[in-house]
Parts: sequence; C-alpha cells; structure tokens
Amino acid sequence: MNSTIPDAVPLCVDLDGTLVRSDMLIESILLMAKAQPFSLLMIPFWLLNGKSFLKHQVAQRIDLSQANIPYNQDVIDYVKTERATRKTVLVTGSHQSIAELVQQQTGLFDEVIGSDAERNLTSYRKRDWLVGEYGEKGFDYIGNDSDDLNVWPAAREALVVSRPNGIASKTAQTFSKVFEVASSNPKDYLSLLRVHQWSKNVLVLVPFALDQRFGDWTATLSILLAFLAMCLLASLTYIINDMLDLQADRQNATKSKRALASTRISLVDGAKIATVLGLLVLFLCLLLPLAFNLILLSYAILTLLYSFWFKKVAVLDVVVIAALHTIRVVGGTLAIAAEWSFWLLAFSMFIFFSIALAKRVAELMNLKKENKETTPGRDYRVEDVPMLIASGVSTGYLSVLIVALYINSDKVRVMYSTPEILWLICPILLYWIGRLWMKTARGEMHEDPILFAMRDRVSLDAAGLTMVVVIAAMLYG
Repeated sequence: MNSTIPDAVPLCVDLDGTLVRSDMLIESILLMAKAQPFSLLMIPFWLLNGKSFLKHQVAQRIDLSQANIPYNQDVIDYVKTERATRKTVLVTGSHQSIAELVQQQTGLFDEVIGSDAERNLTSYRKRDWLVGEYGEKGFDYIGNDSDDLNVWPAAREALVVSRPNGIASKTAQTFSKVFEVASSNPKDYLSLLRVHQWSKNVLVLVPFALDQRFGDWTATLSILLAFLAMCLLASLTYIINDMLDLQADRQNATKSKRALASTRISLVDGAKIATVLGLLVLFLCLLLPLAFNLILLSYAILTLLYSFWFKKVAVLDVVVIAALHTIRVVGGTLAIAAEWSFWLLAFSMFIFFSIALAKRVAELMNLKKENKETTPGRDYRVEDVPMLIASGVSTGYLSVLIVALYINSDKVRVMYSTPEILWLICPILLYWIGRLWMKTARGEMHEDPILFAMRDRVSLDAAGLTMVVVIAAMLYG
C-alpha cells in the first residue's frame, strides 16, 4: 500500500515520449491498421470531430492488453522512488483506456487521467486541469515535447525527458532534472531505409546487362532512373512494414534492435521520411515509361498485401518474396523495352524462393536457441525446419539447372564470343548455394541472408569470380 505524505506536492507524469518512448496514438493506429486496414479510411472523418474523437474511435477498435509497450526505464525507476513519499499521477493526452492499461502494467500511479471523446488532455488543457486540481505551482511535472511548454511554467518543478539536442536545449525553461534518451544517428536512418537491401534492386539492371545495351544512352538513363525509383520505393515499403510489425519485432531478439522498434527513430519521423520517399517516387514516375510505373504500382500493392496478410501464411509468404524479386527483373525489362527472357525470370523465382526460405529457417533456428516454438505473427514452428531446408536446397539447385539450360540456348551463342566459358558459373553457384544452406542448417546464418552475403568474404569472392567469367565469355575468342 502506498504511504504518501498528504501535504507533499504530487508528481504528475506525461505518457507519450515520457513514461513510454513512443507515441501511443500512432502505435494504436498501427495496431488498428494491422487488424482492420480499411478502418484507416475513416480517420479523416473522425478528425473532423476533433483529435479527441479520433483517439476515442481508435481506442474502441484495438486491444492493447498484449501489446509490448516500450517503457522508459529511467522514468519508471524515478517514479517508483518518488511514490514512496508522495502522490503520483499519470496525466496524458492518450485515451483513458490506454492510461488505465499502463497503470495495470506498471502499478506506478495513485491516479490516472487521460483523454476521452470530448477532451484532448494536452498542452494548455492539461495545464488547466492540473492547476484546477492542485493549484498554480502545486505539482511537479515530467514532460517531453513542445506541448509541455504550456504546462511546465505552472509546475513547481519542471522535469524533462529529452535527447541531447532535443527540447531541453531549445527552450529557456529551467529543468530540475533531465532524463536523457539516446539520439538517433546516420546509421539508424540508413538502417531504416535498408540501404543495404538496395543491392536486390541490381535485378532491375540485369535485363539491360544481358541485352548488352551499354552504348544506348537513352536506355542507360532510363534503367538508372528505374533502379533509383525501385530503391526509393523499396525503402518506403520497408518503413511501412516496420511500422506494421512493431509488436512482433519487439519480441524478436534481432528485430527488436531496428530503429523504429527500439524507438531510436520516432514513429513521427518515420512517417515523415516515408512521405518524402513517396513524393520522390511519384516524381521519378513522370520520367519513366508507363509500363514500368505499372510495375512499381504492382510492387507496392503486393508488398502491402504481404504486410497485411500474406506474411501470416506459411510458405505463401516466401512465394510472395520471390515474386517481389522477380518483379524487379520484369521492371528492368519494361524500362528499356528489352526482349523477354524466360530463363532470367525462372532463375530469379527459384533462387529467391530458396534465399527467402533460408531467412525463415534462420529465424526459426534463433527461436530454437531461445527455447521458443513459434514465430510471432507468422505461421511457422520450429518443427518445420527440416521440410523448409529440403525445399530451400532443392529450389536453390533448380536455379542452377536453369542457368545451365540458359547457357545452352541459341541467344547465348549469338551474344557471347565463347559461351562455353559460362559453364564455370554453374559450379560457383552450386558451391555458394550449398554453403549458404549448410550455414543455415547449422544455425550460423544471419536472419537476413542478403545482408550476410554482402558481408561474407566467400560470397563476395563468388560474385566477383562470376563477373570475371561473364566478361571472359564476352571478350575471349
């Protein structure tokens, strides 16, 4: 039982960005989007009745009871200490139901007060409630952002949660205590954009290279713009996927370190970056052929369907991932109006199906190490590993067979001076795929095989050797 001193000044604590390292309204909207995606269409209409009405409507449509809320441990420890000597109050702009859930999870407060359908308890409205309840200078207050600039002057002591270059350094307000949170860095933003994943978009350039259009400057410009558009769109879809997967990612030992899941980058900043990326992609679409733009649209739609539904269905999710890689090849073909290559499309589908399965097996192997049986948000179990390995190895080797058949085609005989040299690609691929799956089966594979390959010396050597073989086949003879 809390034994507070009756006359002690109460400690009042904000929620969003203060007690928790995120914005609970955005987190709630993302949970609603995950469960009821079409409800997003109602948000503009709810906003017409005010932000408080929006918060109330969203709160009615979600269940946060099992949510993984990212609490600020320093603030929690401070409130625990202070509660021994005075009253503690959670006063937040988040909906009342969220405030009550936080109290159930933390047990830190003697009273919780939040927004409802008529009142949005932020900024001056929060100040007025606090002054009306405890009087001017009759409370201490912990906050974190510009809305709290209207509250701190009315408090006896102002306490702030701030990044090193955040609000604490940008206002004349004097703070009795500063709870510092880590700032994001350029590496976090590169990670958010998945710049390392742009290597997958080299597939867009493959039709250009196979057609040997190096002297065609119109085709060169078109394919480079197509590559850039695909990179920016891919980054946009990764951000959307990370936002929708926040809860599952926070339960994963590796994915919990992602910039959004760990809150090193705020959801607001993530949304701003996504908006800029979307505008840039639209601009590039004006410079590219309509057929390629339709591929971009197909890629975006399939990615969203994957994020909402397909990723929950075992095996279908990896089929979709393989299709998303193959779409890149189709896009590159349409960007320069190249001749269709059955062999290239088939190779892409099989090899990336194999790599996607390696990703799932790596995740399951890590779960096994943690003594867990299922993947959060996905229909996989640890017992599925043998079947997935068998499927991945077989489809990986099938992709090598497709390469062999392609090398024997009439088109290759015309395009290369000595096409027989290309046969050296087959043993290189057989070795690389076998090694990839051996490491995966041993539990030594990174949960992102593409990232693993980019950092793995053997994989880089194999890629370099393959390029040498292709150049030799073009020039020798």
